[in-house]
Amino acid sequence: MNSYVSLNKPIYDEDSDRTLLDVISGSKITDPEELIISREEFDDIEEKMGEILSSLEWKVLMSYLEGKSYQEIAEDLNRHVKSIDNALQRVKRKLERYLEKREA
Repeated sequence: MNSYVSLNKPIYDEDSDRTLLDVISGSKITDPEELIISREEFDDIEEKMGEILSSLEWKVLMSYLEGKSYQEIAEDLNRHVKSIDNALQRVKRKLERYLEKREA
């Protein structure tokens, strides 16, 4: 996957400062060495998410990380916008649960 640049995209809504990278790392990263380590952690998480996400959830997440709007994703996947929103909410919950288990 080539979505590393999109790790700085807000994960809850466009007004949120919290990004996917923040969730993965637990904080904002400015040190290049920490950024590389976080990239490795992201690769591990990406692999696990491929296992725990449904096909729809994976497609929605990839489209979201590409910068597409909910409306664009809905049109691409022939779904309602609410279906896209629900899928992203499930992805976020699964990611957070996985990260909590991983840190324990």
